[in-house]
Amino acid sequence: MQFLPADIQHIADLARLDLMPVELASYGTQLSDITGYIDQLKIVSAQTINNTDPSLTNVWREDKVQAWNPEENWQALSQGELEAGLIKVKRVL
Repeated sequence: MQFLPADIQHIADLARLDLMPVELASYGTQLSDITGYIDQLKIVSAQTINNTDPSLTNVWREDKVQAWNPEENWQALSQGELEAGLIKVKRVL
């Protein structure tokens, strides 16, 4: 996909970037190259790939529910304020 300077200017406006004409041309070329590469990847079929490499293993573990000691549970929950039976936490900015 080839990006026109107006397309790049629109994207820059959405991102609130003030770009000079040289930057518009440079970014237009770069974005066109990236989308061209993505178009090449769309053509590749991954259905025939057979993963038989023994060095590749699943590193994720299963989630297991573990019971807490009731004393530790009380200590953890008593540090916050309760509101309608739920722990109220400070907002994160």
